[in-house]
Amino acid sequence: MFCNNCGNKIENNDVFCNKCGSKVGPEMGSIVFARQSKFYGSLIPIKVFIDGNLVTTVGNGKEEKVQVSVGKHKLAFNLWSGNDVEDIELTKEHPNIKINFALKMGAVTSKPKIISIENL
Repeated sequence: MFCNNCGNKIENNDVFCNKCGSKVGPEMGSIVFARQSKFYGSLIPIKVFIDGNLVTTVGNGKEEKVQVSVGKHKLAFNLWSGNDVEDIELTKEHPNIKINFALKMGAVTSKPKIISIENL
């Protein structure tokens, strides 16, 4: 592993670079979860999980921002009537993204669905 600041070789368990003193750790980015406003299901909050961990709950017509490390992640929306699971990736070139999603009505149940993903 190498320091993101000076390029010095560092050990995997180092917390700081022994050459420049920069903090060593995963590069961070962010995801904004933007839920489209819909009449149906408007009172039901949707839970958002990243890599199996609950990170936020998004209400109807609301946005929530969470910090996430750069890399590949498993994103899951959870609602009592249905789930949606997607693979997402934050890259060094695009560490900040916005995920637009909505509650989609089905014949019997409704479930959260991603509409678009934008680079910020």
